[in-house]
Amino acid sequence: MRLLIAWRNLLAKPVQSGLTVLIVAATIAMLAVVTLLSTGTHAGLVRATEPFDLIVGAKGSPNQLVLNTVFLKDVPIGNVSHEIYEKLSENPLVASAIPLAFGDNYKGYTIVGSGSDIFSHEPKVGQGQWLQFAAGRSFSVPFEAVVGAKAAQELGLKLGDEFKSAHGFIPGGDTHDHVYQVVGILQSVNGPYDQAVLVPIESIWLAHEKHESKAEGEVAIEDSHEHEHEVTAILVKPKGYSEAMRLYQQFQQEKGAQMIFPAQVIVQLFSILGQGEQMLRSIAYVIIVMGLMIMALSVYWSALGRVRDRSILRALGASARDIFTVILAESALLTILGVVIGILTGHGIYLVLVKVMESKTAIVLTSGVIPEEIYIVIGGTLFGILAGLIPAVLTYKMDVAKYL
Repeated sequence: MRLLIAWRNLLAKPVQSGLTVLIVAATIAMLAVVTLLSTGTHAGLVRATEPFDLIVGAKGSPNQLVLNTVFLKDVPIGNVSHEIYEKLSENPLVASAIPLAFGDNYKGYTIVGSGSDIFSHEPKVGQGQWLQFAAGRSFSVPFEAVVGAKAAQELGLKLGDEFKSAHGFIPGGDTHDHVYQVVGILQSVNGPYDQAVLVPIESIWLAHEKHESKAEGEVAIEDSHEHEHEVTAILVKPKGYSEAMRLYQQFQQEKGAQMIFPAQVIVQLFSILGQGEQMLRSIAYVIIVMGLMIMALSVYWSALGRVRDRSILRALGASARDIFTVILAESALLTILGVVIGILTGHGIYLVLVKVMESKTAIVLTSGVIPEEIYIVIGGTLFGILAGLIPAVLTYKMDVAKYL
């Protein structure tokens, strides 16, 4: 009965009640977005690096090597000799070494040259293969292509389709003469390689074996075999943790390439960005605290704004305890409604940000309910109810005669 009275009281003043719910929802949505974005970004970056235990690439920035190899962004540092790949393949500390070659694209989607053993690569023992097929098969001869889930969807590619690659990493480059045929479509890996087009590494070498240079209106054909003995990066899976550390120590003597732990590079990036992230978090928390204060004041004034209504109820025979309960019920209804709307709104905003991040950075942020949201829901609800406790106590003690 008291809950019904509280609900009718709220409906009697829709503007005031609606404004209170809106403020509560905006505060909770802001808190949810900050929490989801922070958690989702970290998890997305870590998940993207999981298939890459060790990476070998040309000397230079480890960050650039990770961006190019793991996230398929930025321009490669350079190439390393095929001899380094062969030495790693024969190293007793190595379970597998997979060559990777970059340099071409198809309508902006990175073409990754590799060996067919990339499809049997298992990031962790017992978790299954990293790249699994939704349709078709692995490539077996040059100029066959296996397309990532997102690339296939957005490019409209299906089994049997043919296309020509372009030189470079952005659309609009010189088109190669060789024609690729799609023989496989991958399942989604929820990572950057959903946007990859995988081809035999020999295809990259053959495509760059001959290139045309125009001079004075004449076309000259140049033979170039330098690509045949080079790879852009090597995905190395050690036999175990101790083997990885020994391998890393051994490779420090290598003059022509560098070996990195991608996960370690991501951790270093987090530490570099930590101060900026902490500043953003501090600003966000200040805004959230202000929002919570506004939320509390809104619930407080909403409760005080109905003093005359409660006075009439007291005059009609309602006890002070009844009024106290009704005020708390009103605060609880306003807060719970605002929290629910806020959480849903926060998830909606976050999903939009996920799509933007995925299209711009190839990082797939995690989605779904996280444990921190439970604290947001419980904390926000309790905070709103406590904000209504003050006017409830004041009303409990007040002399209602002067309001009649």
